[in-house]
Amino acid sequence: MIPLRHLVSAAATAALLMACNNGDASVPAKADASAVTQTSVRTSPVAAETSTGFASETKTFRDWTAICDNGNDCAAYGPAEDNGGFVMVKLAAGPDAQPQVLADSWALDAGTELIRLDIDGRNYSGKTENRGEFNILTIDRPSDQLMSALAHGRAMRLSAKGETVPVSLTGAAAAFLWIDERQGRLGTPTALIRKGTRSARSVPAAPALPRVTVAAPATQRDLPKALSPHVTSLPQARECAALYENTDNGRNDWAVHRLGADVLLWELPCGAGAYNFSQAYVISANDGSNPQAVDFPTPRGPIDSLVNSDFDSATNTLSAFGKGRGLGDCGSMGSWAWTGREFRLLSENNMSDCLGLHWDLWPSTWRTAR
Repeated sequence: MIPLRHLVSAAATAALLMACNNGDASVPAKADASAVTQTSVRTSPVAAETSTGFASETKTFRDWTAICDNGNDCAAYGPAEDNGGFVMVKLAAGPDAQPQVLADSWALDAGTELIRLDIDGRNYSGKTENRGEFNILTIDRPSDQLMSALAHGRAMRLSAKGETVPVSLTGAAAAFLWIDERQGRLGTPTALIRKGTRSARSVPAAPALPRVTVAAPATQRDLPKALSPHVTSLPQARECAALYENTDNGRNDWAVHRLGADVLLWELPCGAGAYNFSQAYVISANDGSNPQAVDFPTPRGPIDSLVNSDFDSATNTLSAFGKGRGLGDCGSMGSWAWTGREFRLLSENNMSDCLGLHWDLWPSTWRTAR
């Protein structure tokens, strides 16, 4: 099975990795239409948001992938044979954090049976829990012996009901070393791979996370009953209408929400597939004038649409879930808040490879303080 990074379109993948502002308490809760059209669609580079010194980063080490978010929480995972499952190690930032090992293989059809993890003939036990269509083996506070086996072992496998699936260990040691270096664990008892006698208290604390001030929700009464011609005159709106596979030139699935006293958010369908539906967003005054297409910032640059997105007027937040395939075990999830002037990222989780990992367990790539 081909990894998601080769399957998903750039638009669908990029749509869900956003940046947020660090400490925007001075941003007004509301903005008038003129202010919105001048500022809300222009965002600062993501580099300016990582004032803690930690950027979200993903590294590939042979068969293993390692991911650390802006708060320095990290995860590393390796694929089972034919991408039929995974073994993942998660480790939060800070001196008191403990690793967690997760594993599953959708190819095993384990049902409620315990999934076994064996390395070089030795079994490492844990608990198996059901998450929808997935059964996850979880080993909390794994032993030093298990972590050493993951880093230096020769052969790993998952098994259930008499079936066995090999899982690659190639690259695990390098992924662990990169995490240890990034989190400042090398030479301490908390290191994943290169332990030592240096005090665990020398491990840096988790960095402060960015804060996003969410604007107070606005009333949704007296919203427009028709799509404004000012909005449809935008080049992006015309492009979306041409792309969207629906009747009436793609204009019958639009929606509108109120962000402030004189600020509307228009949601336009902008492409459809088997399980991914993209939306573009436009901000305008109440009469539709001064429309501006919203560009959402990402670490790779701004994008102009989201995937499977939904606006919650009660919390002034947008959420999106771009699926790598219909099973929903890979892709990207994100949520953004309206600050009164622009949308800022609240959280993002990403799983680039389709390995049967439930979305609740996807590695974090961006977080904000709550």
